[in-house]
Amino acid sequence: MKAYLFFPLCCCLALSGCAGGGAKAAASAADFHPDERPLAKTMVYDCNGYDFIARLGPGEMAVWLPDRYVVLSQVRSDSGTKYQESDIEFWSKGEEALLTVGSEQHLNCVLVPHRVPWEDARRRGVEFRAVGNEPGWSLEIQAGQSLLFVGDYGMRRVATPDPGVQQQGAIRSYHARTESADLVVEITAGDCADTMSGEPFPSQVVVTLNNEVYHGCGRDLDFPWEP
Repeated sequence: MKAYLFFPLCCCLALSGCAGGGAKAAASAADFHPDERPLAKTMVYDCNGYDFIARLGPGEMAVWLPDRYVVLSQVRSDSGTKYQESDIEFWSKGEEALLTVGSEQHLNCVLVPHRVPWEDARRRGVEFRAVGNEPGWSLEIQAGQSLLFVGDYGMRRVATPDPGVQQQGAIRSYHARTESADLVVEITAGDCADTMSGEPFPSQVVVTLNNEVYHGCGRDLDFPWEP
């Protein structure tokens, strides 16, 4: 993580011939505008068909490109916000953004909000995620670690240890119990469409929580940036 330090002008004046340099430093500092977007926020960009994932940190932006992962440092920009590392540069101002990778410039980068929960889950190590509607719910499975069910549009959260998967033909199931929850998950390979957006998924999912049944769709999440 890189930090930018600006020394007080009085310190500079104490050095011989430094008065002009102090004025330049002050002007340079005035040109630097910290990114005002929330930190630790995952973002998905589509630049005319070129997709990439970004995550903000203090003074830096982690970027997952189709062929590599790199951390860009925020640098000074006459206008907007700029991040750069080697031959990779990302610039944005308001809703306008562009990404430069070497000699290639990807224009018209726009945010794709509906993909954010999936990419955020992927980067947290979630291996399967499912969603459903009316009321809205989601399920995340981290193999060997946990199952997390979030229901009623985020108002209800149930986390259990991973009980292990049971496979029967095209159906894989989980049955987890805690003091307050009996959670059963059945994942069936087969075409599924989100009932609100129509988005296609490769798996049908049924979640039963304390005798309440939820129907939805899901998919496995891979980790393409790992060797």
